[in-house]
Amino acid sequence: MSSITFIRNLGVRIRSSNTAPITREEYARCYHSWGGSFIVHPEVLQFFEDQHGVKTSYRGYFKEGKCIAAVGTWGPYLAGDRSALHACKLTDRVDFGYPIICLPIAPGHHCTVLYRADYLLNLQRSQIAGAVFTGIKKMAILKQIPDALPTGKKEFQMKERRFGRLGGKSRDVQEFRRDEIIAIYEELFQVRWNHRPHAIAGMKSTLDSLGKFLFGKVLLLNDRPVAIQINYRAETSRTICVDYINGGVDKSFSGISPGSLLSYINGRDACTEAKSRGKQLIYSYGKANTEYKDQWCDRVARGFTGFWMP
Repeated sequence: MSSITFIRNLGVRIRSSNTAPITREEYARCYHSWGGSFIVHPEVLQFFEDQHGVKTSYRGYFKEGKCIAAVGTWGPYLAGDRSALHACKLTDRVDFGYPIICLPIAPGHHCTVLYRADYLLNLQRSQIAGAVFTGIKKMAILKQIPDALPTGKKEFQMKERRFGRLGGKSRDVQEFRRDEIIAIYEELFQVRWNHRPHAIAGMKSTLDSLGKFLFGKVLLLNDRPVAIQINYRAETSRTICVDYINGGVDKSFSGISPGSLLSYINGRDACTEAKSRGKQLIYSYGKANTEYKDQWCDRVARGFTGFWMP
């Protein structure tokens, strides 16, 4: 065994020293009971194992013999974290953007997380000991739509009515076949950005496994798709978590701003659903790295953990 391998194995043992192994089924029970983001959903972690050969180890944090938190791990990393995706060479094979990490932790409890992660959710700051949350690098988390819009909701209500008068309509993304979604997304992304979507070659296998998690509407004008977003949604007994990955829009219709209108509709629908069902909504636009996200999102601190260990 090389010295590098020895140090890495030692690091994994140290990181897991305050946890105990649990089964995938036990992890799933914790996840659905206490909440968690899309990228750490049990079926998503199984997807990485089945489709990409990345096996997840499940660990529990215990207090007085009772499990109070659970994590999936890939070696020294929290499974699904952007740093873990990069280390496992997955970022060029799948596109999940910069997913937020919300862990299954029982209300009223906290645990010391020693595994490495770079995208911990600020809302769990009090529950995750051993993490550093910085205001320098931030995430974009959706505001309450429409109430918190800086321009107010009337502007977008007017845009939605005008879109309808011009022959526009919205259809749920789940009404489309997977191949239709990929084709619409690829075409409108190319129109918007002048290049193909990242990791588009792997999108079919992703949607074959995880297509049921897609969320949002597709906007059509005279039955022609003009705007789409790729959002993944995971629901538990306490939370609704959405990750907005990227989108495409036909810029020739800039006068009616279909991309902005779609952001409004998807955000409004998610906020309305969460409020009506009494669940916490965590809707992430990924990194707070562009000004357009400020219209829809609050910039919140991002958490790091385990980076000081081998």
